[in-house]
Amino acid sequence: MMSESPLSQTSDDRLAELLFAGEEVEEEIPVGGARIVVTSHRVLAFTPEGDERLFDHADRPNVVDARVRTAGRGQYLSWAVRSMVYGGVLVGFGTLLHNSGVLATVGGSNVPGGRAIGGVDRAIRVASDLFGVLTDVFLFLGVALLVLAAAFAVRYYASQSEELVIERLGRDAICIPADAERAETAARQIRGIVGTSSNRRND
Repeated sequence: MMSESPLSQTSDDRLAELLFAGEEVEEEIPVGGARIVVTSHRVLAFTPEGDERLFDHADRPNVVDARVRTAGRGQYLSWAVRSMVYGGVLVGFGTLLHNSGVLATVGGSNVPGGRAIGGVDRAIRVASDLFGVLTDVFLFLGVALLVLAAAFAVRYYASQSEELVIERLGRDAICIPADAERAETAARQIRGIVGTSSNRRND
């Protein structure tokens, strides 16, 4: 098992091993704990502190933009949306059931002639109680999910940070966390070297 990080491995000889025949390094740009290497053929990204790939690259003709955006952990946002949808459905259904009068109708139902036949009256009352419990469960779970959605939304907001985004055709963008000033400087350098026609912009 290698003890060195991908960033240290890519200096000098190691970087040379990754280059194609005739490919030359034009610029090396440090971005936080990562490093961007722009060559005559590609844009290479070494991200030893990344959550996913430690190395990524894009052919220069496929690089369409480099910019800065504010982003948070997508899983928190996904969980917040799901919890809000499920919670809203349960609260809405529970409220509809409670306000529809079904419980009162079932609870007030009587057997024709005022006589219970074969325990039907008792069964009706049990069914009414079950509907009441079911309504309470729907409302409780719905409210709990809505509270959970709010908690996930707060976590998502707290996890937001600036990142350098290198957009490329046909594949997901290369995203590298960095402070806003350093990321904007790196984005400007990449646009200048690669020659993208995109304007400077922020999300």
